[in-house]
Amino acid sequence: MTSRQQSVLVGAVATGILSTSYLGFINTLCCLGVIIGGVVTAQQYASRTGGPVESGDGAVLGALAGAGGAVLAALFDVVLRPFNLDSQSIQQGLQEQLMQGMNGGQGVSPEMMQQMQGEGPGLLSVMGLAFLLLNVIVFAIFGAIGGAIGAAIFGDETNGGADGG
Repeated sequence: MTSRQQSVLVGAVATGILSTSYLGFINTLCCLGVIIGGVVTAQQYASRTGGPVESGDGAVLGALAGAGGAVLAALFDVVLRPFNLDSQSIQQGLQEQLMQGMNGGQGVSPEMMQQMQGEGPGLLSVMGLAFLLLNVIVFAIFGAIGGAIGAAIFGDETNGGADGG
């Protein structure tokens, strides 16, 4: 495995972990968990190669780590689902608590819960795939931002960073 592949894998795992379960709430702050994953990718690449990371390389590595992190987050959610620690179960629990508070503690009617959860497993799987695809795109964009930030942070200090002087 090359240095690039190892760095992307480390960044993707960091992104995936920061995007599932309760840690997924960090992404409500401008996809902060995905940006951190991109920064980790650039840092890993700089430390593995011993050289500078240019902003373009950092952005590409961060985008790859972001896309991989979206897939890993979905896989982590599948593993955590039996324990009700996946992001959907957590979000659903929060919605139920919110609805109970709004209904004066009476709870949510079964009809309302069914509407909130969707119509059935067929719709859920199609929507799940669409959501995964959307996450891959969004995570790649914010991962690229994180990778570029990481390249600026972990660039070559001896020649003054990316501007060479």
